[in-house]
Amino acid sequence: MAKTVDEYIAALSGWQAQAAAELRRGILAAGGVTEAFKWGHPVYEAGGPVALFKAHKTHVTFGLWRGAEMTELDARLEPSGSFRMASIKLQEAGGIGGDQVTRLVAAGIALNREKGDPTKAA
Repeated sequence: MAKTVDEYIAALSGWQAQAAAELRRGILAAGGVTEAFKWGHPVYEAGGPVALFKAHKTHVTFGLWRGAEMTELDARLEPSGSFRMASIKLQEAGGIGGDQVTRLVAAGIALNREKGDPTKAA
């Protein structure tokens, strides 16, 4: 089992490995995030969790903790779960551009700065 983001991506194959590497680059390009390996997948934080990606059998999920507040930025964001999360299901490499990933993560960072850690009770 992977213990780091590098190990996690290295354990993937084909388009999923490529998509995960692309997501990582786009997320890190937003600047100001710390990268961690939590809950079995890569997690990116800035004033609380902002983004994650997770490979599944047939897709890769790109999730944003405050994504439900950002659906106007990308219509593919599907709200679900707690913490006002929303995600985009990728089924191929290149399913989302690096600039769009960076823009969404930057918006998540800004919301965390404005509203605080999304995992903490208001």
